[in-house]
Amino acid sequence: MTSIYDIAKAAGTSIATVSYVINKSGRVSPETAARVEKAIHDLQYEPKSFARALASGQTFTISIVSPLTVYENQISFSNLLNGVGAVLEKSDYRLFIHPTLSRADSWMELEAAARGHQMDGVILLHVQLQEKRIAVLKKESMPFVLIGRTKDNTGLDYVDADISGAVRLAVEHLIGRDHRKLCMVGEKGNAGISIRLIEQFKAMIAEKDLPFQPSWCSNMAESSDEMIHDLTEILSASNHPSAIFAVSDLAVLNTLKVARFLHLRVPEDVAVIGYADSSIYKHLDPPVSAVFNGVEKLGSLAAQILLNKLTDPERPIEQVLVPPELVQRHSV
Repeated sequence: MTSIYDIAKAAGTSIATVSYVINKSGRVSPETAARVEKAIHDLQYEPKSFARALASGQTFTISIVSPLTVYENQISFSNLLNGVGAVLEKSDYRLFIHPTLSRADSWMELEAAARGHQMDGVILLHVQLQEKRIAVLKKESMPFVLIGRTKDNTGLDYVDADISGAVRLAVEHLIGRDHRKLCMVGEKGNAGISIRLIEQFKAMIAEKDLPFQPSWCSNMAESSDEMIHDLTEILSASNHPSAIFAVSDLAVLNTLKVARFLHLRVPEDVAVIGYADSSIYKHLDPPVSAVFNGVEKLGSLAAQILLNKLTDPERPIEQVLVPPELVQRHSV
């Protein structure tokens, strides 16, 4: 990575002179300034954040931390990055994506990065109800914001979808289209969102007095192959659900795949509605409806809250729920 020292060497000047040119302070001759600016351009140096980092000891880096599975299976992750990036590009901070291995001791990677001051702040994804990473970040005095919620969120900054509202919107929309046999499909996990989706779906089934089979709302699969197997069994049954609430990108894609394999028409034979809207849903056959359109907003809110914390560590805790919104297409 190019440093201010490299710029000074290439331009044949002192570090102080490079700093003067970058910050437009001090008296530097036009000829010298031109050499510095040429070196900055040739070496692709990003002066604003690095010059400030040199002076302050900060990295001016924000890390997004999440297990690898989030990047592998969630196309909508790019929408979240767009939201974070839109805020950070107006600041001095750069974004660093920090994937962690999906194992019990993965928090140790984060601890090492925080202890080594590799970033100034963290946005945590895939937040679990019992979240070990929070204690790690607090121990290292590392500012952080959650996208998601733990079991006890007292004193924690977070942004999250209004999951209860989103599930209610999905169920009521399906009921409004004369569907009563509803099934929820997704990936198994101990993240707060997975637990809350299951709990709220079961609660809505009971509230609306809908037909209930355990496999219709607890088949959260360990893998794509397992999900396809479960969906094939469910949709092959004579009394199969008339609608699928697919709560991940992978679940949407696999539901459409299995429906085609079984020669079931969507939405005539089985309706499909997604949870968080994705950039690909409108391009699927048929285009898939969804009940949450705020993934990018989650990213931008989390980034702004974290920047606020970095500017003013004593500011009040911020906790924001983004409301659901029906994105109606042709799959229901």
